[in-house]
Amino acid sequence: MSRGFIIILILQLGFFIHGCTALEYIDGSSKEEIKKFKMAGYGMRNEMEKVRAENVNLQRQIDILNILGKEKQRIIEENENEIAGMRGENESKIAGMRGENELLNEEIKKLKSENQRVKYENKSLVKILTRQKETLSSKSHALEKDIQGLKIKILSIDSKNSAEKMAKKLRAIGYEIKSISYAPRSNFLRNTVYFAPEFKDKAEQLVASLGGKTTFKPLNWPSVFDLIIVTGENP
Repeated sequence: MSRGFIIILILQLGFFIHGCTALEYIDGSSKEEIKKFKMAGYGMRNEMEKVRAENVNLQRQIDILNILGKEKQRIIEENENEIAGMRGENESKIAGMRGENELLNEEIKKLKSENQRVKYENKSLVKILTRQKETLSSKSHALEKDIQGLKIKILSIDSKNSAEKMAKKLRAIGYEIKSISYAPRSNFLRNTVYFAPEFKDKAEQLVASLGGKTTFKPLNWPSVFDLIIVTGENP
């Protein structure tokens, strides 16, 4: 039975009881019977109060549920806003990372292009160096053949140690040493290359090879050697 029907029934009974009181002297009802009707009316009123109290409790529950519903809705909206903010932040980060990746890709392209250019230049340089090496090798071979025919003698002013060192150095650059001996005097301050008249150019080449303070002079005595080298104190 619904609460609305109960309320209507209570109201109708209230009207009925009121009517019965009015009929006390009309239908000859006893006071006892009227008392019973009044008791029934009180019971109905109590029931009605209970129903009203229950309705108040139900309304409070409804209000509480409404409050809870609003709070949950508020939390949902906050969460959605937070999620939207996180998406925006993440999208911003993603956009930044994409931009950085694009810059890196551009740098990689530039590096690849630079590498290709360097490779091309290296190939060209290798070709140039190869040609130069071949030219130098050819010149060196010709020079070696030219100097190998020279008759060279080395004289030491003190011991054969300085002469041996000189011979080792000259052999390393292609010269053939025919003889090692002692100088007739020891007052040579610098390495000196004596040359036969037709071997001045060879003497100049030898001086350039020895470097330092080496000097050269023409031979002023007869000799079977083309070049005679005297080691000095301060070569």
